[in-house]
Amino acid sequence: MNRFAEFLRRQIDIDLELLRWAREDLEAGTTTTRCGGSVFRGFRECELKTRLLRLHQHCGVGGGPCDELGQTYPPEDERGCTTRALLGLPYSDRPGYRARWRP
Repeated sequence: MNRFAEFLRRQIDIDLELLRWAREDLEAGTTTTRCGGSVFRGFRECELKTRLLRLHQHCGVGGGPCDELGQTYPPEDERGCTTRALLGLPYSDRPGYRARWRP
């Protein structure tokens, strides 16, 4: 697994943990805001990112859906395809994100 995929998985895990805390606060009634819809939407967005990352895990090495379209990045780039690069964009302000990963 490359550093970019590891970075993305770690960020999704962080998001999920933050969402779990928010859900627990919401269920316990200890939150002062009504953000239930956004909490549950956040879980769905994490699921979407996880599925897209899994679907495109072999892009750039010849076995992914974007490889069939003729879209490639050099191996040292680590992104694999435009879809993976775009998945990382929301995390570009987090520690560990590298400028070369920008789409």
